[in-house]
Amino acid sequence: MSSDIVVVGSLNMDMVVTIDRRPERGETLLGDDFFMSPGGKGANQAYAAGRLGASVSMVGMLGDDLFADKLLDNLNGAGVTTEHIAKVADMSSGIALITIDADGDNSIIVAPGANQQMTPERAQLMEEIISEAKLILVQLEIPLDSVHEVVKIAHKHGVPVLLDPAPAQSLPEGLLRMVDYIVPNESENSQLTGIQVKDEETAMEAGKKLLEMGVKTAVSKLGAQGVVITEASGSTFVPGYRVNAVDTTAAGDAFAGAFATALVAGKTLLEAAAFANAVGALTVTRHGAQVSMPDLKETELFVEGLSQDKVSK
Repeated sequence: MSSDIVVVGSLNMDMVVTIDRRPERGETLLGDDFFMSPGGKGANQAYAAGRLGASVSMVGMLGDDLFADKLLDNLNGAGVTTEHIAKVADMSSGIALITIDADGDNSIIVAPGANQQMTPERAQLMEEIISEAKLILVQLEIPLDSVHEVVKIAHKHGVPVLLDPAPAQSLPEGLLRMVDYIVPNESENSQLTGIQVKDEETAMEAGKKLLEMGVKTAVSKLGAQGVVITEASGSTFVPGYRVNAVDTTAAGDAFAGAFATALVAGKTLLEAAAFANAVGALTVTRHGAQVSMPDLKETELFVEGLSQDKVSK
């Protein structure tokens, strides 16, 4: 069965500890709460799109451990098609160890596990589902040569590609020329372009650089400030939403899933970015990755409430 959005990427079980502050080198701290939450950048983005009502399929790999079925069940519960997720014998599923400090900022260590088995050969077996999609969404928590293969297949069939370049790393020459949309945050943008991105002006400079590198549209994320959209015709700033952030773990993934959902629904770039900003803002107000992501109705009520506040003032 074909889906509008095909997400190719990682699936992890997140193990989260909240702390007052992050430990120094060699220091042991006592944490506060501990919980487990389904995660992985690929699964997070598929889940976000599914919660928002998109037609979405996930392609990825799991181990044969106790986490695998929990991760599948969670995606199925969001309406994500999971028939293209395979289990690998004698391997663990991916896990992420996450600490969240009192300001809501996080530090993450990822053990990829079965995600490493998402090979170029496996990607080639997915050519049919990729070719039938309206949009392909990829990140960088699976092997980079596999991401490259997925992008090549999509490009071959004229299917637009949305790349979330996280975790930040150097990319193969020619990859960005096959990318239609890229959604880096400040640090990822800085690594890709060599420009220290910290505000609207520097985001515009980095966006222009990404276009020179071959990307058709750059959507530079600036956290709560908003995003800068850069196209050949110029750059536009789309403001974000100020909220009380308690956990930023999946904000970027929520943004990517929401942005993809809006694009395949026929929204303009500005509309898609504003919608994704709202979804990302709601996500950081709750702990966890997928469990923190809003559905379409909740997002619409959030935006409507803010609009009414502006009118009343």
